[in-house]
Amino acid sequence: MKQNKTRIPVILIFTLLFCALLLTGCSLAEEPVVKIRDLDFTVLDEDAIPAPLLEVIQENLSTEMKLSYQNNGTLYIARGFGQQKTGGYSIAVEQMYLAEDGIHVKFHLMGPSKDQKLSEEPSYPYLVIQTEDLGEEIVFE
Repeated sequence: MKQNKTRIPVILIFTLLFCALLLTGCSLAEEPVVKIRDLDFTVLDEDAIPAPLLEVIQENLSTEMKLSYQNNGTLYIARGFGQQKTGGYSIAVEQMYLAEDGIHVKFHLMGPSKDQKLSEEPSYPYLVIQTEDLGEEIVFE
């Protein structure tokens, strides 16, 4: 009677793959973000944005951007959504908080309302906020 020599390696390969999947499945689970506290911030008008940051923003208006700038204990966070087809877009800060892994900030692009008269020219919405520089990493959500 002949033995099937390929059977053992195939079973061994499947067993190893199964074990590898089990081990990686455990490491893929995301740890929940632990919120320490909400952070206060101020939305800045264009004339209040520091010149070096404003220069970088102006150079990158047509592309999506996530920027930060620190100066004298103040942190500036900028978020742009690139070129939009028309005017009427705005940006809101949904949340900003301190967590163990840094400052989390989430921005939301809002489209024009249906009854709003729109400019036919493209727009380049961006928003800059100012807060205390805590020396933490920034996590854009």
